[in-house]
Amino acid sequence: MRAPIYQFSLLSFLLVAGCTTYWQQKKATPAQTQQQPQPYSGNAFDEHIRSTEARSPADEQAGFTLPPGFEIELFASEPQIGKPINLAFDAKGRLWVTQSVEYPFPARPGNGHDRLTILEDRDHDGKADTFTPFSDTLNIPIGIMPVQDGAVAFSIPNVYQLTDANGDDQIETSRRLLGPFGFKDTHGMVNHFRRGFDGWIHACHGFTNLSKIAGTDGDSLTLGSGNTFRFRQDGSRVEQTTFGRVNPFGLTFDDWGYLYSSDCHSSPLYQLIRGAEYPYFGRLPEGIGFAPIMKPHEREATALSGLALSSGTTFPEPYRNSLFMGDVVKCRIYRSSYAFKGSSPVGKMEEDFLRSTDPWFRPADIVQGPDGALYVADFYNRIIGHYEVPLDNPGRDHVLGRIWRITYKGQLDKNGLKDWTKAGLNDLLDGLSADNLSIRMTVADQLIHRIGKAAVKPVEDLLSRRKTPETGHAQGLWVLYQLGALRDETLLKALQNPQALIRTHALRIVREMKTLGTVFQAPVKAALSDANPHVQRAAVEALTMYPTLETVKTLVAFQQTIPAFDTHLAYTTRLCLRDLLRQKPVGTQAALNGWSQTDQIALTESLIGVNTVYASEFLLKTLKAFSLPKETELKMLRQTALYLPVAQRDDLVRFIIRKYQGDPGSQYKLFTVIQQSIKQQGGIVDESVRKWGIALAQSLIVPPAPDWTYALEGNLYLKDLPVAIRIPPVTTLLSPDIRMFGFDLGGLKGIVRSPVFTAPASLEFSTVNYNLKTNTDPENRVQLRLADDTTQIIARKSFLKANDYQAETVTWDLQAYQGKRVYLEVIDQASGLIWVGNFKTNAIQVPAINPKEQGEQQRFAIETAGESGITSLEPTIQKLLASPSTAYFIKVASLRALLRLAPERYVAQAVSLLSDDSSPQPYRKEIAGMLGEFPLSQTGKVLADGLKKTSGDVQLELLKALATNSDGKDLILKQVRNGILYTRILRQPGLEDRLLLNASPQQLAEFTQLTANLSPIDETREALIKDRLAHLDASATGGRQIFVQNCSPCHQINKEGGMIGPQLDGIGSWGSQSLATKILDPNRNISEAFRTYTIKLKNGSVKTGLFRREEAASVVYANAAGEEFFVPKKDIAESQASRYTLMPDHFGQTIPQAQFNQLLGYLLSVK
Repeated sequence: MRAPIYQFSLLSFLLVAGCTTYWQQKKATPAQTQQQPQPYSGNAFDEHIRSTEARSPADEQAGFTLPPGFEIELFASEPQIGKPINLAFDAKGRLWVTQSVEYPFPARPGNGHDRLTILEDRDHDGKADTFTPFSDTLNIPIGIMPVQDGAVAFSIPNVYQLTDANGDDQIETSRRLLGPFGFKDTHGMVNHFRRGFDGWIHACHGFTNLSKIAGTDGDSLTLGSGNTFRFRQDGSRVEQTTFGRVNPFGLTFDDWGYLYSSDCHSSPLYQLIRGAEYPYFGRLPEGIGFAPIMKPHEREATALSGLALSSGTTFPEPYRNSLFMGDVVKCRIYRSSYAFKGSSPVGKMEEDFLRSTDPWFRPADIVQGPDGALYVADFYNRIIGHYEVPLDNPGRDHVLGRIWRITYKGQLDKNGLKDWTKAGLNDLLDGLSADNLSIRMTVADQLIHRIGKAAVKPVEDLLSRRKTPETGHAQGLWVLYQLGALRDETLLKALQNPQALIRTHALRIVREMKTLGTVFQAPVKAALSDANPHVQRAAVEALTMYPTLETVKTLVAFQQTIPAFDTHLAYTTRLCLRDLLRQKPVGTQAALNGWSQTDQIALTESLIGVNTVYASEFLLKTLKAFSLPKETELKMLRQTALYLPVAQRDDLVRFIIRKYQGDPGSQYKLFTVIQQSIKQQGGIVDESVRKWGIALAQSLIVPPAPDWTYALEGNLYLKDLPVAIRIPPVTTLLSPDIRMFGFDLGGLKGIVRSPVFTAPASLEFSTVNYNLKTNTDPENRVQLRLADDTTQIIARKSFLKANDYQAETVTWDLQAYQGKRVYLEVIDQASGLIWVGNFKTNAIQVPAINPKEQGEQQRFAIETAGESGITSLEPTIQKLLASPSTAYFIKVASLRALLRLAPERYVAQAVSLLSDDSSPQPYRKEIAGMLGEFPLSQTGKVLADGLKKTSGDVQLELLKALATNSDGKDLILKQVRNGILYTRILRQPGLEDRLLLNASPQQLAEFTQLTANLSPIDETREALIKDRLAHLDASATGGRQIFVQNCSPCHQINKEGGMIGPQLDGIGSWGSQSLATKILDPNRNISEAFRTYTIKLKNGSVKTGLFRREEAASVVYANAAGEEFFVPKKDIAESQASRYTLMPDHFGQTIPQAQFNQLLGYLLSVK
């Protein structure tokens, strides 16, 4: 290795000095090194603030483990580079690195000190020799793309063209290409620039940021949170390519032209489909649904960064068709192989590719270099969590950073050592067929941007040669296309080429062409019959360039030939049909066309995503004509109700009532859809809908007695019935047509009992067990008892520990008891769950009606009675409220309905229930909050009296109810002033917002005076956190039940729970300190994506919720129970962002130390 050539600023000099001193102080002695353990996981990797100390690059390197034959070496490190984020190679084979000392806080405009550095390995020994600072005035730069005359880079808040016209690696001019982009969240933003075959630059847009941008053509788009987009290198145009996902941070292409991406939270890997929609926190699939995944979430954490696809032959065969992805929480690099099933990639998680013993290893980006090696950007740090640890924590490192280079037995691609900026035309033509895709892309850029029109004839000659490899031929087509020199005859010939790869790329070019004659229509249509599924899929996309009714007919017919396993082709076809049908001339013709039954039903799969009157009318016509599955009808009716003219709504209601006569359960499903649609439109409930709701309420208020029964341990407050019918999880490999039954969520303990039935000679059924039990926990089991002698258990099956859903078939020989009366017990005693189903006898079956749905129907009936003033149901509702067997959520609905029917008569009873200490506190809190929904003139005196009879969280909810109007604010301030209430309660989250909303000047002055001398509440919280951690016993068991009671309405683990807050798979890596802080002081570090709003309505009522989305005429929020509610825009007087999260901050009082230990023990186990 040559002596490194440094081109440093003063900052670089200080970093050199600082890092040299650092390693003199921190480097371990040989004896210390020998004593250090070498784990790849465990407590040291579970801490959000790593307790280990930083290692030198050499010591870190010694802790890496790779598969046999693979080698890792240090390419660069501090002080020559800082904190690397994104990597990209230029045509000279040099590595460009964006780095940030500013992160996580952006610098003030014009004051950035972050760097973009060019690294070069001149002697090809695997280590960088020169470090050229291209810029040191950037502001958290991430995405980077070297181009012919400089670079395109993201730096808060824009994407810039950084021009170096004379090639001296110095910026002459800087020009904004796109922006400004949102940057309230700085850990994703605009990242991973990748040049596509199409010549556009493709990029990811990060979590929670909102960006409205436009190219110079003036066509703007709005990017909200995670998605992908592409833009012209000159900034002339920008287009969104996918919608959704959480925080995508990695892009890579394959030879076929497919684009792959990694993401946090939604799914680790995707093969992206242009125009597709993907999951996002709390987002429900609409229209044609979400695009398919490539692989499910498995052992990955939810902080996945970088994505590289091995291309070429430098890696051994098993590793060539593999995607490599970094995990900055678990400090490793994953490898997923994949195989195509049709055109759909099916990912398979292989053994971890790289593991590290150093908890500071943070693989933020991975790229394959032109030499065939993998290069890894190591954002080496004690802290990586953006939300899990306060951004200003002094433990965040701003200096150390490494880049690692991984090869297999030193094998390199010799083409990768070339300086392609000096290559002649013949070398460039040869390079179009290089094994390594990154080289082919680089060579294509050189031909287009350096050689230009002079390359046209030589490239055409290359395509005419039979011996030209298929990859070179495909790349040559794109070169000609980008140069504007691709002749029709050349493209037509490519569409008929014997090689499927060439045909596929030819079709992709047709998809990109803006002016297209009919000459290509016939061959594109013919390609739908191609034997290769990749060609078929590209043909589907290309056909959208011919928006005619004939094209719609062609795709509808093709859609019915797609094999079920080719999920990506099926979705692409639905998507392309939807896009065609959204074009009014085509969509109108299709809606009026005469179709066969099969074709008409098939067309609805795409029309359900078309938000127009003609689509809704077509859907209703189809519903009237054909019998369809109820879930399909529900989706179609929702779309119909949203966009069907109001004048046709009565017809829709009559159709539903007639079709589902005698089936109030199905009517209820459809009624709620129409009810929701009216709210979304901001309309008024029609008389026909109102009468229908009243009739449904009268038929649903007393459900039939259940055949299966249940008994829960403990006095739990539940938001709905705890037993439900579920389909088996995908990982069990059981058929999705099977219905399983049991407690709805893990953590609930108790017994579910079947009705009595006559014992057959044998009983066979399926179970699904998810059981995190320890050796001391009771076990989950199913057993059969004699009904006439319940002391006798005649068959039993116990279940062992299972870290994931595990399916089993249970078979019992019952010949000795055949004909006797028996019943089945499903006993859930461990920290997971147990479901039963798939009974192979008619003697016992899963309930015909889902109990959870029955509970929802009864609640709807009660609420409708109150809202519509159905006084005839008042005695029934009174009995439900008084009955000790009534579920608490039904009691809440009953009390609310009675207060609406006769508030003066029932408000005193409400206060009596509030002060009943034998009832669960959450139930009493809900009653307290409910009282705020009614005018203070009806409830004020009783509310004030209730303050004397309540305390703690119940009292706080009463205060929130009082704070919704001016008289209530005065009462609260008076009671604080008189010492009846303690002063700090004015600062309680939820209450403070309501007190200050629309407060008078006098009230604001009094609030300020009363709270002026309060010490910061953080001191109290910090003391609580320290005390809890000092007495923590994380080995305590039973925490899943605590989680279900307190957390699962909003948070999901292993696909169980709500989607209001972040999903918590892998949360065990947070460590006890961060978990305790988030639970006990949730407002310390709030994600903007989960900030709540206080909404004052024009009628004076106040609501609190998490912003979800905007509909046509309403805004959708979610409450603390995880339930969405619609607020018509016309009813909103004021909406104010809160300083507090929706997550309750009372767990320090409601979860005592013992239960806190159980909860943390459970959360720390979720890895």
